[in-house]
Amino acid sequence: MRLLRSFPALAFALVLLSIVGLCAAQESVGLLLIAGTLAAMSWYVTEGPRGRSLPLWVSNLLVIAALLNVPVDWLGHRLEPLGVLGRFTVWLTLIKLYERKGARNHARLMVLSLLMMTIGCIESADLLFGIVLLVYACLGLYVLMLYQLHGAYERAKAQRLASLPAGDRLLGPLRPLIGRHVRLQFGSLVGAVGLAGLVLSIVWFVIFPRNLGEVKVNLLRASTGERRTGYVDEINLISTTRITESQRVVLTLQLLTTTDTPLPAGQPVYLRGGALERYDGHGVWTRIPSALHRRITTEPPAFALLGAAEPEAGMTVTQRVRMMVASHALFSMGVPVSIATEKPQTFDFDPSTLGIRAQGGSAPDVYQIRAQLAPSDAALRRLMDDRDPSWPPAGRFLNQRVRKLARGLLEAAGLDPEPPHTPAERWAFNRDSARTLNDHLRSDEFEYTTDLGDVVLPGGDAPTWDPIVHFLFESKRGHCEYFSSALVAMCHCLDIPARVVTGYVTLEYDESAEQYLVRESNAHAWVEVRTGPHRWTKLDPTPPATLRAIHAPRRSFADGIRRMYDEFEFKWTRGVVGFDGYSQARLYESLNLGWSRRFGHGLQVTRDWMSRVNRAFHFGPAGYIWLGLVALALLIAVLTLIKLMRRSLAIRRTLRLRHFRGAEYQRMLHQLGFYLDMLRVLRRRKCPKPAWQPPLEFARVLADRRPDAGEIVRRITETFYAARYGRQRLTSAEVSHARTLVERLPAALK
Repeated sequence: MRLLRSFPALAFALVLLSIVGLCAAQESVGLLLIAGTLAAMSWYVTEGPRGRSLPLWVSNLLVIAALLNVPVDWLGHRLEPLGVLGRFTVWLTLIKLYERKGARNHARLMVLSLLMMTIGCIESADLLFGIVLLVYACLGLYVLMLYQLHGAYERAKAQRLASLPAGDRLLGPLRPLIGRHVRLQFGSLVGAVGLAGLVLSIVWFVIFPRNLGEVKVNLLRASTGERRTGYVDEINLISTTRITESQRVVLTLQLLTTTDTPLPAGQPVYLRGGALERYDGHGVWTRIPSALHRRITTEPPAFALLGAAEPEAGMTVTQRVRMMVASHALFSMGVPVSIATEKPQTFDFDPSTLGIRAQGGSAPDVYQIRAQLAPSDAALRRLMDDRDPSWPPAGRFLNQRVRKLARGLLEAAGLDPEPPHTPAERWAFNRDSARTLNDHLRSDEFEYTTDLGDVVLPGGDAPTWDPIVHFLFESKRGHCEYFSSALVAMCHCLDIPARVVTGYVTLEYDESAEQYLVRESNAHAWVEVRTGPHRWTKLDPTPPATLRAIHAPRRSFADGIRRMYDEFEFKWTRGVVGFDGYSQARLYESLNLGWSRRFGHGLQVTRDWMSRVNRAFHFGPAGYIWLGLVALALLIAVLTLIKLMRRSLAIRRTLRLRHFRGAEYQRMLHQLGFYLDMLRVLRRRKCPKPAWQPPLEFARVLADRRPDAGEIVRRITETFYAARYGRQRLTSAEVSHARTLVERLPAALK
């Protein structure tokens, strides 16, 4: 009966979990607060002391209202068919939760919960939803099998009531016929079915990769564009009043030399993602589509060249990037010359801006880019096929007030504001002028801030108002996008080719893993000024001290938990969500490898891990000995814990302590172990106690054959009886005496 009484609560928990899962998949906090609150209140209303429920006619009216709301929701969210269906399912579920609960109503609620989780599976591939889905699958299997018992019990009650003649007095409640250990047997059955389902699911998942039918499923998903990762490929100075300070890790970067030796940490690392050259007015910078882009396809494991010829000898750095979130742009420092991926993929490379973007999808989770830090003019010319980028761009910043300011700054620095005509002098003019303007923005006259909520903007549609002009002359406060936009604006007014570059800048270096950590808060914007026929020089108008203070490493306990979650999410995305035909082929190939090779690889991974830990804690040569001792101590602790748990379970099962709770259970568990030891000694000495025979009766029978052993068993049993059935608290002396008797028992049984 206790098992059946748990069904309504478990079924309600299952429905509540499905609502949480759908809200997590749709990333809708508002829906979670409203639907979750109403769902939680339904338990008190319908199952509380008064037990009220909606009349049938009210329930039907609410269902009709929910149906009428679907077209309204559809008009506002045409690109989200699954979102509309999911919200309608949530409202329908809430209505059913307030109805009278019967077997049929419970079945409808479970079907609705399954529908909500199915919609969530199509909409989301996040680790958080995956965790909710795993809990839902385990709980759902248990509730589904329990529903079979509950439904049969309800049908039996209905048939029994229908068979009673009218006018007869009511009989007692129906009690189902159950055997012993029903919960254990039911749990074992559910576990066996769940294990079989898990094995079949894994086999199905491996045989049929996830990308089968992905195109058709994507038609139902909302077309929301690129998922933001802190990096943006468009700047809007008016709408961006606050820069994100999220510490979420978006990618890890490892820098290697030509000999695959990790480079140590040094200056801030700038990872460029895209270049914005066109100013659309009112603080908006966008990319200019280039006709020079090349279509590059990788063939693992070789590097695919981005240019027409092999890169020249020089300072070449290999960048191993591991993306933790999705992004269309690929990030690189320096001038990229080649790229490699784990599986074939196609990219678009724009030589004029050095931008690399994934073609037809997100960038791969792991990729490598070889880049030159100081390429020659000849190498840059070959990379761009000897084409000269056009200037001026289709949309550039022009403002007479800003032009007057820029000319005045050059004159104050002793520079001629009029650009020269010869090419060599022109490139030097661009470089010197841009540095002078950059120094002006770095002065104490301007303040760097990531929060512009208190800055009052003029607004309106006046043609003379512009956020860049307001920053340069009025507020003089802003974040990196304002500083970079102001520098590019002043360069444009002097007819100097310049562009805003967006990407990441990082200072955080993990010495144990020999890699940089790049977070969402490391998103940054800087400037590139043209100082040669094909050369662009990097300038960062953000004050250096402020830049280091903002992007300095932040290591806290919460940050460590976040890193662990990001690592699990990355493995979930690569191993489960991203399991496609190529991953299937690699899995089959790995299964064909010999055991010796896999064992050797495991040893190598263990050595590398120990080496990283040793470097992280600076143990030195003796660190490996300490690690070995720690591993041995952990192994002994685990074995000891397993042994203690097995002993506790044996005492609980043999002495039938499952009905005890709290301190009394713990006391018996710690004090009555001597009786279990006595039974084990009797079994080893070929004198086992029959399960049907009472302990004192067994001691009397044993005393007839072996008086000494029978006397010892009797004294041990009397102590056991006093503690187990008399509920007496044994003293330490009594427990010690009982254990001494157990130690004497083997000699008496010889």
